[in-house]
Amino acid sequence: MSSVRSVLSLFTVALLWAMSASAPLPESSGDPELLQFVQKNREFVLRIKQDVSRIRKLMLKQFKIGSDNELMLMQEMLGISQVDLSLCRTEPCDLTGCFNQIRTGLHTYQGYFSRIKEILPDFAGHIDGLQADVTNLSSNLQRQMQESGLTVVAYPQTESQANPSFLESEREIGSYLVLRNFEKFLEMTFRALRHCSS
Repeated sequence: MSSVRSVLSLFTVALLWAMSASAPLPESSGDPELLQFVQKNREFVLRIKQDVSRIRKLMLKQFKIGSDNELMLMQEMLGISQVDLSLCRTEPCDLTGCFNQIRTGLHTYQGYFSRIKEILPDFAGHIDGLQADVTNLSSNLQRQMQESGLTVVAYPQTESQANPSFLESEREIGSYLVLRNFEKFLEMTFRALRHCSS
């Protein structure tokens, strides 16, 4: 009876080993092309972040923007929320979910930027350059996803993205808060890319 048990145990171990050997590797398994893509686009994200910071400083000079505490209160009152990147923090990294969430966030901010250009024409030139970089980053992500065989999810623009109400009631502060949130979003994106390449 014990010999039968031993044979069964050995068979179970062998079966489990075979299953684990044939299972797909985690998406963040160190693919050299993916690592190169992540490194290149992390640098791109940092460059965009620097541009956003520069535009925010220009707004601070031109508009009467309150203290950090006042801005936090205003952000809460206006209902300006941050884009969700929760799938970028999973272990191991969920590349498909993370990259789609980043692209969704970029798409959301593109809608905000288009409206900011309309209501703050003095900043249209700065926002144009920002939008071009955001479009390039989103395209880079989509191309890498397609090359890696990941599922690309396309999200249509909603009315709240095209015409966010908070930009109508508080044009200057609302626009500044969008840029501040976008800068934080880029920081999270940078960390997500680093996490997914580890």
